[in-house]
Amino acid sequence: MNTEEAKDLLKRYNTGECTEAEKTLVESSFLQYNEDEIDISEKRIKKIGEEIYGNLPIPKNVSLKINLWRAIGAIAAISLLTVGAWNFFERFTMLPVTTMANDVSPGGNKATVTLSNGRTIGLSDTKNGITVKGNNLAYFDGTTIDNDNGNIGVQILTVPKGGQYQIQLSDGTKVWMNACSSLKYPTSFASNKERNVELQGEAYFEVTPDKAKPFIIKSHSQTVRVLGTHFNINDYQDEETSITTLVEGSVKVANQSLQPIILKPRQQSVVVGNSIKVQDADLETTLAWKNGRLEFKEADIKAILKQVARWYDIDVVYRGKISNRTYNGSISRSSNLSVLLNILAYSDIHFTIEKRDNSTSKLIVTP
Repeated sequence: MNTEEAKDLLKRYNTGECTEAEKTLVESSFLQYNEDEIDISEKRIKKIGEEIYGNLPIPKNVSLKINLWRAIGAIAAISLLTVGAWNFFERFTMLPVTTMANDVSPGGNKATVTLSNGRTIGLSDTKNGITVKGNNLAYFDGTTIDNDNGNIGVQILTVPKGGQYQIQLSDGTKVWMNACSSLKYPTSFASNKERNVELQGEAYFEVTPDKAKPFIIKSHSQTVRVLGTHFNINDYQDEETSITTLVEGSVKVANQSLQPIILKPRQQSVVVGNSIKVQDADLETTLAWKNGRLEFKEADIKAILKQVARWYDIDVVYRGKISNRTYNGSISRSSNLSVLLNILAYSDIHFTIEKRDNSTSKLIVTP
């Protein structure tokens, strides 16, 4: 890749015109230097160059503040090194991505719905969502799934590891479901004073306003009450925290032990045991999964691989003492697992993927 080709690629990345393959190239090229909000001196830049490629032509008295949380931020900063930067970029993007044995493909549209009569239906992986209208169940494109034998009752949408799916409830509320999650809901809210649903895992809600009928989401550690708003709930049972992030509107978060709190837009509540705190939300990171990204900020390897295990449908096994170093980064959720693992491997963490007889792979992590 010459200088002009590199410039053209960066321009198209910045304007969102890259293909998925080109996005992955740019992001994988810069992710390993993703040290958020730190000053990188001339000495540090020179050391990086020596470790990876040998000496680079670095101008004197250069001090850059590189935020590599977004790859384009890194590109803009590094471009201050003029000719040397493009030489760096050319060499860096030409690094081969190691092909891992037993590479793992990303997740996709995958879910089941359990009808009120107890029957479970596997949903099509060529569709991305379903609509509930009374006892009628259909895909977004209008294709009928089932009428639940004419019953008005409770259904459960279950999204397994390696899956994602959407649902529009009978009141028009839209829900995006992440992997390892389930939503229990009535097929109609007409006869109820409240719109009650139960969530396990993670989901993003766009609740249809109805002042007469509050919308209430119950999860294993909290209850969220709203009238009409957009928000995300992350409440996996294998996580220590339960996080509710408000995008717009207002929500009330409570549990049996805590005084209810009301969130404002761009705030999130964090419930840990019998304590709750409110903090500013990083919406880009929180909603990355919904927007097709695997994104992490100041996360250690175990936190990252929890997300990875859910989306790539793998089991993770740690052997030896793993560094508690934290990382910042973002890749497309459509990337194979090897793209992320090759990047993380620059930090002297080693990965081996073992295929099992069933469809689930095992990821072995060693120092």
